[in-house]
Amino acid sequence: MNAEATKPRGALRLVQLPRFGSVLECTMPAGDMPCSRTECRYHLAYRQPGEHRLEPTRDCALTVANEGPHTLEEVAEISGLTREWVRQMEDSALEKLASNAALKRQYDESE
Repeated sequence: MNAEATKPRGALRLVQLPRFGSVLECTMPAGDMPCSRTECRYHLAYRQPGEHRLEPTRDCALTVANEGPHTLEEVAEISGLTREWVRQMEDSALEKLASNAALKRQYDESE
């Protein structure tokens, strides 16, 4: 007797979708389980060579980003970094965005 014969008529098949389907690297199924893929660049425990930081309190940067805005203190606690380091990274990111020619063109076209 095969498995198809034992399924009740009209039973739906459960499909496991990744947490973030639009992110190719994300292969973790959706759910409340913590992400175990520490090699993923979005995992907060992921380390570049020479980086030293405390253990993060969360697992996935994409999950944190989807929650909405956070204060510098919250980001520092979540990522296991100091508030000052987070502030410096924010300043650096804003400078890079401000000097990006493609973004400037797109902004100018939208006005």
